Amino acid sequence: MYQSLTRLLLLTTLIAPGPAFAEPAPQQLVTEAEERALAGDFDAALPLYEKAISALAPKPGQQQALRYRYGMVLNALGARARPELYPLARAQFESVLDYLDGGASLEHSAARVRSALAHTYHQQSASEEDPVQKAHLLRTAYLLYSGAARDLARQREWHNLAITYFNLGQVCEWQGNLEEAIDWVEKAVELDARHGFADLEEDRDYLLGLRRQVNPPPGPAPHPSDPDIRPTDTGYPLSRDAISPP
Repeated sequence: MYQSLTRLLLLTTLIAPGPAFAEPAPQQLVTEAEERALAGDFDAALPLYEKAISALAPKPGQQQALRYRYGMVLNALGARARPELYPLARAQFESVLDYLDGGASLEHSAARVRSALAHTYHQQSASEEDPVQKAHLLRTAYLLYSGAARDLARQREWHNLAITYFNLGQVCEWQGNLEEAIDWVEKAVELDARHGFADLEEDRDYLLGLRRQVNPPPGPAPHPSDPDIRPTDTGYPLSRDAISPP
């Protein structure tokens, strides 16, 4: 399930239309990179993305749009047992944030990019064995998600906000803060219900599981399915990375 869902994230990211480029050469590189990635030849695909990004240096808006897309691909690959790619994914999102913080604009808001950056720390924590490093990753994810949530609420980006609330809840659960986890997931469920988001049923089930951890019902303990880390909505069909809690 883990590998199939992370592949789904990669597929939906790559199949969705990418940024339009004025010059044909970068577009050809991206097209070839995504064909290689869809075929599973990631060692060949990643250098092509890097070449396309370099070729777009004279066009910073297009370059940063491609960096965001590349960061999403790297994050999906990190979930496919390639954790060494998380720092490279973070470098893409951090570059995009620097560009946006300088007063430029892109299709994706800075808050959305910050939530995507948080997701790299959140996702990496699931495979981290060192408890000190795991705690650092979760704390960093929490701080980034919290900042993103404030801005997403102010900008009324409701779907991304609901996703970020869910992920905050999961981070808190993994940290052992069940009461706070419940508070965040309740916010996600409220937004799901208000706006008719497809995650409502799953989020309600997760919320019920959290409440049962705090107040176990009498009788045998239930065995809820593991919730998913949810990447921020990118404008592509929403996918999930199934990662078991540490």
